[in-house]
Amino acid sequence: MAPDLVTISEHEGVFQTIKLMRAKGARRAPVVDSAGALVGIVSLDDLIELLADELGDLSKLISREQKREAETRR
Repeated sequence: MAPDLVTISEHEGVFQTIKLMRAKGARRAPVVDSAGALVGIVSLDDLIELLADELGDLSKLISREQKREAETRR
C-alpha cells in the first residue's frame, strides 16, 4: 500500500473524484464515509463507464430534441 493512500468521500462528486485520482496517479481508490469507514472502492474504469453511459443518454436526448424541433418547424 502506498504511504499517501488516496481516499474518496462517499459524498464527493464524479468530477472531483476524477481530478483527485488523476492528480495522485491512482487507478483505484477506497470510498469512505464521514467516520473513515470503507463503503466501497471506485476505479477509473467505473468512472469511464458511468461517463460513457451519461454521454450516450445526452446524445439520445439531443437527437430526439432535434427531431422534435424539425417537426415543429414544418
